[in-house]
Order: sequence, then C-alpha cells, then structure tokens
Amino acid sequence: MVDNKIAEAVERLKLDLKGKVVLTEAATGAYAVTPILAALAGAKVYAFTKATRYGSVDEVKKQVYDLAANFKDKNLAIDIIEELTPDIIAQADIITNAGHLRPLTADKLKHAKKGAVLPLMFEAWEWREADLDLNYCKQNGIIVGATNERHPDIDVFSYLGDMALKQIFDAGLCPYKNNFVLVCNNDFGPFIAKVLSKVCSSLAVCDKEENRIAYREIDVEWAGNFPELNITEKYKNAEAVIFTAYPFDQSWIGEGKGTEVISVEKLKAVFNNPFILRYAGDIDEKYCEGKIDFFPKHVSSGHMGVLPSAIGFDPIIRLQAGGLKVGEMLLNGESKFKGLHLLEII
Repeated sequence: MVDNKIAEAVERLKLDLKGKVVLTEAATGAYAVTPILAALAGAKVYAFTKATRYGSVDEVKKQVYDLAANFKDKNLAIDIIEELTPDIIAQADIITNAGHLRPLTADKLKHAKKGAVLPLMFEAWEWREADLDLNYCKQNGIIVGATNERHPDIDVFSYLGDMALKQIFDAGLCPYKNNFVLVCNNDFGPFIAKVLSKVCSSLAVCDKEENRIAYREIDVEWAGNFPELNITEKYKNAEAVIFTAYPFDQSWIGEGKGTEVISVEKLKAVFNNPFILRYAGDIDEKYCEGKIDFFPKHVSSGHMGVLPSAIGFDPIIRLQAGGLKVGEMLLNGESKFKGLHLLEII
C-alpha cells in the first residue's frame, strides 16, 4: 500500500531526478520514504542517518531497505551513510533540509558545488533561522526554495485538521459533544477549523482579523482578534484550547512578560479550567507547570506538538515528494507546475 502511494506521488508530480544526486536523510517510520521517493525519480541518493530515540542506525537501514525492496525491479540507487563527508556534500545537486542534516551551517554548505539547490519541506512563512545559514546560501549562489504545501498535487495542509484530532485523542479527550476553542495567528487555523468544526459540538476561533475571511464558510464562532480572547459563557468550560502561533520558536504563553502575549492569569480568568493543546508555538513550560494543564508536557523549541507523521505515511509522502519537486524545479529554473506556483524563493 505504501509503495503504491510513493509511486503515485512520483507520477502525480512528474518527479524527474534522473542524473541528479540528492543528499537527504534516512529515518524511521513515515520518514523512511524520503530516499525512496528521490531514488524512484531516478536520483543517486545519499541518505544520512544517526541513532535517535526513534530508532537505531540498524533499524533505520532495515526500514528503508525493506521499503526499497518493493521496487527491486527499479534498481534504486540509495546509499545510507553515517558520516557526512565533504566529498558527499560536494556531489549533491539537491540538499534537503531534512532533520538529520540540520542545521545546514556554512561549515557544511561550504563543500556544496556551484549550482546546488536547497528545497525546504515547508512553506516560506514557516522558515526558521536556526535551520540553515540563509545568508551563506545567498552569498554563494545556493538557491533556497520553499514548498507550496497547498498546491493541489501536494495538499498537505488538508491534513492539519486530522492532526488536531489526533492530538485531542492522544490527550485523552473526545471531540464529540464537546466545545473547543482554537487560538491561532497563522495559516493553519482555517484548515484545522474546517475538520474540527464538523466533529465537535461547537468551535470558537480567535485569530488575526485579516484571517477572518478564511473562516467565512466554516461553522465557527469568532472569539476575538489574536491575541485578545473574547470568550463567552458557552466556552468557559471548553474541553481544550488548541493553540498554534508563529513564530513557532517564540514563547507565547507564560507569565506574560517579554514575547509572551498571553498570560496564564489571562487564561485562568477567561476559562474555568484551561487545558492547552500545544499544536505549534512555544510556551514557558517551567512557569506553566502546576498553574494550567497543557499537552504535550514537553515540546522542543520550534517544533510542533503533533507531527504530520503521527497520522500516517500519507502527508509525509506528499510533503517529501513536493519538496523534492521543488528541488527539481529550482535546478530547471521553474516555479510553476500545472500552471500554479509550487515554490517560493527564500
């Protein structure tokens, strides 16, 4: 089943990397698909890996090569490497911003050849300075392009609502017959609301005023312009507050000082028993502990509290295939696919 979806993604995007060298990662679970996608599109792939809490190097190799075995007639060219050498970096036409490769510093990128490109597996507005040395890229002709995740042939944003449901269930909560509040300041909001509004009793949304129009056809109640919370009596006992704010590596909830625009005291004043579902955006965990309930209890700074891989292979196949397509198009000097913009130069 997974191998069929990988093949379908390559065909859908007309992904063609023949004669190209791709440097990416090899990882466990859904992320095992990345080197397979690139190799199936014809690339010579170097996939860097290391042991993590998700699996050992041997486990990574087994998962990737077991998946590759489904395409044994294609002679996929995949080398899983444990050392990122200057020689391998120098061969790459496409260097992805995969987790094991990050941060892509000048010390790594100085070995890249002229004309190499760097596709980001996320949208332009989501980029983080900690991920790569963008100034070095610009000064040395390494073109960086972000992926339009909303392109109909990628369509990753449509999984955001499913991810919210997964987080609700993981927190031990239930959407049915319960009220929820979505607090958001970015483009995720309407995609989460579209799904959640159909399965919970009612949904209130606090978002930026300029985003309000995006909710016009979704059954929600407006609860103020971010970060103000105009919570009516109906939502005082909301089952949870789904919180997503960008920049993701900024602390948004805490004592209410510095960058924190929503204080614990404010939440306790407008909700009877606030429970924060940390979809994306940092909170001051140390300050919040014991004062309000939140889930998950720990999220690394800048990371989402629920990942696309938590709901299966589908969004990861689409996202990674889309990012690789961005790499192909950067090399070819293209920006549109089927008449629609698929990438944005950073």
